[in-house]
Amino acid sequence: MRAFRRLAIRDASIVAATIVAWLSLGHLSADHGWTADAVGAGLGVAAALVAWIAHEWGHLVFGSAVGATFRAPTKLVTVYLFGFDNRQNSRTQFITMALGGFAATAIALWCVFNLLPADWMATRVVRGLVLIEALAIVVLELPGLLFGIVAYGRLPSVDVLGE
Repeated sequence: MRAFRRLAIRDASIVAATIVAWLSLGHLSADHGWTADAVGAGLGVAAALVAWIAHEWGHLVFGSAVGATFRAPTKLVTVYLFGFDNRQNSRTQFITMALGGFAATAIALWCVFNLLPADWMATRVVRGLVLIEALAIVVLELPGLLFGIVAYGRLPSVDVLGE
C-alpha cells in the first residue's frame, strides 16, 4: 500500500497545482493573443491530465470496493496506476474495476461541459482533450470489458506496467 500512497500524493499534488493554476491564471485565457492561447493550452492540457488521473483512480477505487487485488507500479512516472491480474480477481471484480474508469470519465465529461467558463481557451482545450480521452477509452477499453465479460478466466493476464 506504500506505493499507492506515493501515487496518491503525486496525483493529489498534480490536481492541487492544476486547480491553483486554473483559479489564478484561467481568466487570462479569455483574452486574445498568444499569451491567452499559451495559458489556455497549458491549463487545458493540465486539466485533461487531471481527468486521466480521475479515470485511473476510478478503476482503483471501484475495484478496491469489491475486494480486488492490484499490483502497484515500482516507479512514480507511469501512465497506469496499477496492474490487474485476472487470475487473482473474479469476473465481478474485473467488471466493477473496469466500470470505475468509465464512471470517472463520465463525471469528468460532465464537469468540463457544465462547470467551466465556456469563453475561456483553457475550457475549449480541456473539453476537446477530454472528449478525445473518452473516445480512446471507448475504443481501447470497451472491447476489453465486453470480451472480458464473455471470456473472463480464459484470457491471459496482460501486464500493462511492463515491470
